[in-house]
Amino acid sequence: MAAQLTKGQIDQLTVEDLTVSVQHGEPVDVSALLLDATGRARGAGDLIFYNQPAGPGVRLVSGQSPGLTIGLRQLPPDVEHVRVALTLEDQQTHFGDYDPPIVRLEGDGGRLVYEYVIDGLDREPTVIAFDLDRVGAAWQLRVLGHGYPAGFSELVTAHGVRVGAAGEQQEYLGPAVLNPGQEVSLRDIRPGDLAKVNMALGWDPIRVQGPRGTRKLQIDLDASALLFIGHNLVDAAFFQQLSSRNGAVRHSGDNLTGEGQGDDEVITVDLARLPQQISAVVFVVTSYAGHTFERLRNAYWRMVDGGTSAELARGNLRAGGAHTGMVVAKVTRDEGHWRLAAIGAPIQAGHPVEAVQQVTPYL
Repeated sequence: MAAQLTKGQIDQLTVEDLTVSVQHGEPVDVSALLLDATGRARGAGDLIFYNQPAGPGVRLVSGQSPGLTIGLRQLPPDVEHVRVALTLEDQQTHFGDYDPPIVRLEGDGGRLVYEYVIDGLDREPTVIAFDLDRVGAAWQLRVLGHGYPAGFSELVTAHGVRVGAAGEQQEYLGPAVLNPGQEVSLRDIRPGDLAKVNMALGWDPIRVQGPRGTRKLQIDLDASALLFIGHNLVDAAFFQQLSSRNGAVRHSGDNLTGEGQGDDEVITVDLARLPQQISAVVFVVTSYAGHTFERLRNAYWRMVDGGTSAELARGNLRAGGAHTGMVVAKVTRDEGHWRLAAIGAPIQAGHPVEAVQQVTPYL
């Protein structure tokens, strides 16, 4: 019997060849990106999609259900990740308009190994279904299910490939989607620097067993932006202060439960309006009531280009264990430009004030 996958799950692969198929009520394109250790494509040939149906170790398959085959042994040694995405053929529609797609992964001999129902999608025409990550000599499956509102072209551009108007792809020197511990200059993302970046936080309520059956456990996560001059905290935007003093950093408002689709809290940073003396903006997530993050459901943080909605960095809040907070990312000045770093460091904090001393090692 196939294992039923859930968002955020990580599983060690015991097969060397995979066949991926998708069941959905509407026409769907399946694509794959071959990525190096920094999370970017090595060249245009690392995008496998409808106009380029084969690449090193990966090829699209035709049939009643769209899909692809992945030969792990055939992947080049400098490919560290394979990212699989689904895109509605009609990108004016959204996955949330239909029943959720079902992804099936078969191993050697056509044996069904995994099945994944990608639920919780809203107004996204593209979804990142899962990653395959090289771990030493082995591979692991990392279940994502993250909707990508900006669509297919922005997704592949963010990983280093641009699709032309006529469907011809070419190399593009844009950034990758950063993993924790990686850093990039924002001027490399697109000419002229980014004007705005957004830090988004999302999670879902969980149900726990009680004496009268199951009940919802309200977990209140809080996104905060801490503004520093050197190592000195000088301003902030969080649930008790929704804007920095000059309005350059704004918080969307406090979500107490995680109810609702998509991002639950968003902090917008207008980089051009930040005072010149501000050297860093550090983003943290804290658990107000002290619930530890390994109890969270579908909890993530992500950094987004405020102009195009292209995703720049993303992390899983459960990573790291029984912590109550996380330093997720920062933007810092670099000779007149801004740099973005994905951090993803667990801390113990129920309020952003409690996080300040734990943030300073990352400045």
